[in-house]
Amino acid sequence: MERPTRRTFLAYTGTGAAGLGLAAMSSGVANAVEAAGVDEPGVDPTVTGGEPLLASVTNLRTGELTVILGAREVSIVDRDLAQRIARISQTGA
Repeated sequence: MERPTRRTFLAYTGTGAAGLGLAAMSSGVANAVEAAGVDEPGVDPTVTGGEPLLASVTNLRTGELTVILGAREVSIVDRDLAQRIARISQTGA
């Protein structure tokens, strides 16, 4: 199976749906980070330059994620983060 690109990801999900998901998820992520008492030093809040920052869980079992910002696409493996994103998508928190 071919790996999704930013273009195919947005085509399948629709930019409106992706934006709505990010708005809902960003609230859940902010709440989860605040509840955990996590402070991410060194992360500049303007790093996105106004562009959407998308995270896609490619394989929940292995923890493979794809993070997309503008034309940049990065694949990582982080089982804990994948699980947290899945939990947020189900519960909103």
